[in-house]
Amino acid sequence: MRTIELLLSILSATTVAAWTHTNEDDFRRAISGHNHALVAFIEPSTAPSQALESEWTLATETGKKTLISIDCTAAASLCREFGVISYPALRYFDGHGKMTSYRGPRRASSMLSYIKRAVRPSITVLNDKKVQAFQSSDDYVVVAQINPQDEHIKTAYKTLASQYQDRLSFGSADTASATTVSCLNNRDSQQFTLSDLSAIDALPKLIESCLTPVIGEFTRANEMKYLQSGKSLVFYFAPSPADRDAYVDLMRSVAKMYKEYLEFVTVDTDEYGDLAAPLGLAPGKFPALSVQNPMYGQVFPYSRQKKITAELVGGFLMDIVQGKVKPWDGTMSADESESPHDEL
Repeated sequence: MRTIELLLSILSATTVAAWTHTNEDDFRRAISGHNHALVAFIEPSTAPSQALESEWTLATETGKKTLISIDCTAAASLCREFGVISYPALRYFDGHGKMTSYRGPRRASSMLSYIKRAVRPSITVLNDKKVQAFQSSDDYVVVAQINPQDEHIKTAYKTLASQYQDRLSFGSADTASATTVSCLNNRDSQQFTLSDLSAIDALPKLIESCLTPVIGEFTRANEMKYLQSGKSLVFYFAPSPADRDAYVDLMRSVAKMYKEYLEFVTVDTDEYGDLAAPLGLAPGKFPALSVQNPMYGQVFPYSRQKKITAELVGGFLMDIVQGKVKPWDGTMSADESESPHDEL
């Protein structure tokens, strides 16, 4: 069984360069003349800007001409002009005077995918030969097979595509059969297909289900959604995106197995490290894992003496279900608790 350490060593084998900022004159030239660009307005001393640096510089290796960074300590008036009040602020300029805030994941692959989606039509017209290739062209892909008689569905689909174009790729093809809409979550190898489109919210709900990751990122913005889900939560704390990505790859199969009962989430310790202590974890000692049952206020810290593998974590979860693991009593960290069970 591979461990987090093995995956992380592979992911971190390549080093990336530091920020290379653009001055104001070059910036204005870059966003004019029908040129598009994703711009990061940053303040180097802030932790979120520092956290973005490695992913941004990795992305520039592929999209150097379309990714620009501005140091707001050196270009304060420019940043104020574009309404930057927190850092980093990511803005997409379409080359025609329109600016859009980028609110997607701050990962190299996600930002590059966003740029590709932004420069093409909101809906790509497909035929039978193009459908298969299009389905694997992005992390999240929607394909509608629309019967020409369903004009109302075509209209609703266009509205949906314009609303979600920044997060998914949309394609459409005519069919003589019944209309169907499929959404592929290629990150988690999941597909959602809908043929009953009578409900007014049918398409938005399809997109919401498709965009929901098997293992999500826990943030201040979505914490209530997770805490009110009615499920227990499996928290994984780690400081680096590479570490969290490695964990997601490692635990995806376990998360799918328990998805009806558990929500698996990762936590960026640079931004939300304060969440660790209430979950029975020693402050500052990461990576770390803990299970919380919000309904009963119970917490089950995973021993730091154990490696984090799919097999061991799966066994730990099963032991909790079977009552073999006692909840944390709130008086000691996971490192100070009793020795872990042999069977773990």
